[in-house]
Amino acid sequence: MKLKFLSTYIVAFLVTACTTQYNLHSHTEKSMDVKAEEDSIVSAMIAPYKAGIDSVMNEVLCFSKIEMTKGQPESLLGNFVTDLCLEQFSSKADICIMNNGGLRSILPKGKITRRDIFKLMPFDNELVILELDTVDYSELLQYITHRGGEPFSGVQIVMDKEGKIVSQNLKIENNIVKVLTSDYLANGGDKMSFFQNKNQEKVGLKIRDAILNYCSVKDTITSKTDNRLSYE
Repeated sequence: MKLKFLSTYIVAFLVTACTTQYNLHSHTEKSMDVKAEEDSIVSAMIAPYKAGIDSVMNEVLCFSKIEMTKGQPESLLGNFVTDLCLEQFSSKADICIMNNGGLRSILPKGKITRRDIFKLMPFDNELVILELDTVDYSELLQYITHRGGEPFSGVQIVMDKEGKIVSQNLKIENNIVKVLTSDYLANGGDKMSFFQNKNQEKVGLKIRDAILNYCSVKDTITSKTDNRLSYE
């Protein structure tokens, strides 16, 4: 127990102790900069642990041909993440949807490290699969179009100039669409109310780990836009 406590204590200091500048936020939502000298004793104590963590986080997983950023109506980054997630569970799900807010960083051109993936997906959100009937699926498509686009894979949506859905090319069997998404969104996060009160099948994998797994087995990665959300 003492060793476990010490390890937790040291990891906590890895995040805080080496920083010499802090922001204190007040209830008035104003902030002030407070500078403090680095504690040399603490820094020396955590240095071996920090070096070990850095060696893991700086591991190069693959190379990217392009820089990937998020955007609307679709993006290189959004397509990349949803495509690779759906690829890993294509036998269980018809489509995959994420949200732009959940993608927290870009993927740079060139070397992709483990740290880059943690920056992109710092949360521990898990992948889940749930089923939508045709009414809820229609609400999902309308949500995507009304938002001006969110990361999704497995379907192409065509809208008119007024933003109304003209067509979608997913073949629906038995009036059920199986959706792969994050547990956060599946529980109604980001106003995705059409997901609420649905049975969720946990696939046993975090989104971050799905990305790590994909990048670990690829020498080179890339992405493209393909008009999966377009106007007539």
